[in-house]
Amino acid sequence: MRVAYTIRGTGVFFIMSTELQQLNGQNKVALWAERISECRNSGLSVKTWCKEKGVCEQTYYKWQKKIFAMAQAQQELQFAEVTPVMTTSSNCQIAVSIRAGGIAANIHNGADPTTVESVLRILKLC
Repeated sequence: MRVAYTIRGTGVFFIMSTELQQLNGQNKVALWAERISECRNSGLSVKTWCKEKGVCEQTYYKWQKKIFAMAQAQQELQFAEVTPVMTTSSNCQIAVSIRAGGIAANIHNGADPTTVESVLRILKLC
């Protein structure tokens, strides 16, 4: 998807893809996560750190709230229903063992592709 922009009074017109916008958003989140970490590890008050770095204190707190909310959302327990598909195959050996975030999953030969996809999607959240 592409989004068109016009800069008022300049006659400049450009198109930005939503992928680029998303990448820019991810870069901003990474930048602010780094800034917040730097401030917290500096030993300075937020007010002093912001003044030294030329950062608006309200902007700092806005991003801190956003970053902390994102971190909390990643740590929340999430459940997903996975329906196993039973096979009568005698070749039921473990093909892949995955460990992520303290969770382990074994995927057997002949596993249903939909189930494998669901398991991998859940593990990605861990």
